Amino acid sequence: MNLKKVLKKVMYACMSAAMIAVPTVPAYAAQNDVIDTTRTASLTIHKYDMTAAKKGGVNLDQFTSTGKQDAAAEEALKNYAIKGVEFSYLRVGDVEQQSENGKVQMIYELPDALQKIIGLTDSDAAKTEGSKDYFTSQIINDKLAKALEDNTATKDKLEDYMGKGGTAMDLTDAKGVTKKDKLPLGLYLIVETKVPEDVTYTTNPWFVQLPSTDSEGDDWFYDVVCYPKNETGVPTLDKRVRNNPDKDNVTTANQDALADFTHAREEYTYQSTVTASKAEKLDYQFISKLPHITSSTTYLSTYTFDDKMAKGMTYNKNAVIAIYDNKDAADTTNVNNVDKSGAIAVWKTSDTDPKFAVTYGKSGEDSTMKVEMTKSGLSEINKKYSDKYIVVYYTADVNNDDTVVLGDKGNPNDVSLTWKRTSTDYWDILKDKCIVYSFGYNFTKKFSDNKGDATKVKFVIQNKSDNYYLVARADRAGVYQVTGKSATEEGATQFSPDAAGKLVINGIEADKYGFTETHSDAGYTLLKKEIIVNITSTKANITPTEANITGIQSKNGNDSTANDGVKNGKELANDVAVQTINASATVDDKRATMSANGESTNAFVDMQVTNQKQFLLPMTGGAGSYALIIAGVVIAGCGFIIIKKNQKRKEVQ
Repeated sequence: MNLKKVLKKVMYACMSAAMIAVPTVPAYAAQNDVIDTTRTASLTIHKYDMTAAKKGGVNLDQFTSTGKQDAAAEEALKNYAIKGVEFSYLRVGDVEQQSENGKVQMIYELPDALQKIIGLTDSDAAKTEGSKDYFTSQIINDKLAKALEDNTATKDKLEDYMGKGGTAMDLTDAKGVTKKDKLPLGLYLIVETKVPEDVTYTTNPWFVQLPSTDSEGDDWFYDVVCYPKNETGVPTLDKRVRNNPDKDNVTTANQDALADFTHAREEYTYQSTVTASKAEKLDYQFISKLPHITSSTTYLSTYTFDDKMAKGMTYNKNAVIAIYDNKDAADTTNVNNVDKSGAIAVWKTSDTDPKFAVTYGKSGEDSTMKVEMTKSGLSEINKKYSDKYIVVYYTADVNNDDTVVLGDKGNPNDVSLTWKRTSTDYWDILKDKCIVYSFGYNFTKKFSDNKGDATKVKFVIQNKSDNYYLVARADRAGVYQVTGKSATEEGATQFSPDAAGKLVINGIEADKYGFTETHSDAGYTLLKKEIIVNITSTKANITPTEANITGIQSKNGNDSTANDGVKNGKELANDVAVQTINASATVDDKRATMSANGESTNAFVDMQVTNQKQFLLPMTGGAGSYALIIAGVVIAGCGFIIIKKNQKRKEVQ
């Protein structure tokens, strides 16, 4: 009897446990087939760089948005997460089930201002109740898609609308994720409101119902997960320099000679490296392709160039900006014709409403120039110049003192571009540079008998490549700084060594030169012809940095996974790559040695010129020295004969 009671109690306990563990099917279905208005919902957004993902070989067609978490998509796209994106949300209305005349459907409330933005009219409403208008999801989706065909105008309006009433979610984290929970049920508008520097095309605004029906149409779910797409793209930066062939620093009274001064040369086109003489004016430019801008969320908030010039150069403080439709137009324009170049905009600091500001300063021994877009300039760029080319022009003079570095080290001009979009804590930096090379001559003047006066020797030097003569200033005996050019020999400097025979000429461009000795010391011969010296300039292959692309290894070796370009002021250790081919020289077509100037190799062409003693010539007047010599020889010969005869007589005796 006791055993029966124990078995009965065990059976009742098992039945009770089974009933608790497995609720009845009707109760479960009822809980999910209709909305539970007592609950709240959550919204999770994953942000990925689809542009980079495509370049990385990810097949995006394999993913379908269902509103639920997609673990496969997250795994495939994890290296392309975008950090620093802000989404904002706004509950725009209630959700109702309309039942009229036997017709039942879901309808959604939208406020008047939002209706106007996406183009809804009163006739589109499925129901009007007091001041509230309700529409079907079909008409809302169709009108939104149509309105967004204008690309930027509607997005701007929706971003502005969200800015007035919406709530910002946290910025996406390193995994590209942001989430908001405990949201009241209803219809929500989601807008991308801030982006980091590399995002160029924001996701189109969208509506989401909380809760949502799953893709199979089976039930309601309250935790909605979205995977909106983004396109990315970045600006470019190209720094270049050229010789300025305007002849401003050429002195001559002969206009015909001046007309032949210049000819078409490689140095007169913009390039990464150039060779120049001291006191020469150089044209500089940096060209930047502006990034893609689609709406106010992708507006640029900073676009600043920081230029640093080697101490051997001096800014002329004449920066001007031009904007072009295409790169060809930007490439073929120089500072002298920018006003007639067909640019779609030309900006100057003297404009009534300046679009940029320039600040000059010092960074160590180098000069600096900051070119910063003003609020007015940014506004014009954001609204009118997406994907256009912006070019900054200016000129600088090569100093005529020892601040100019001669030889392979060169005189670099570095520039960096810093740009931000609306997420101002996120920015990136591009870098490029150009280099100016200058050289010199290191003469040693000698005499065959080591007795001549080197200070009496004089040379004139002609640039055979450009048909001009060197003009220079003597800093001290035998040491000259090039200060200009002359189209005629009459205006050229007569270079003279010091008493020890040393002659140093600082600051010439790499070209072919003719050295003509015009004077020597008395009693020594001049050179038969000019010495031809040819300098081949240092060349540098310069590779600018590239902006970091999410999840893709950049050329400079930085893995920019998770959008870690330059964030919160911390710059990755990337820099401009420079591969140099050293300078060389020949003297009369024979390879010459080049000596260093401090740490800079191949700075001076080493040359030694020896003057020989003249041959002896007859004296003016009388028989002359040759007659005396001959007479002496005859007398000596006669004496020799007499001595011989006397010796023979003694032998006979």
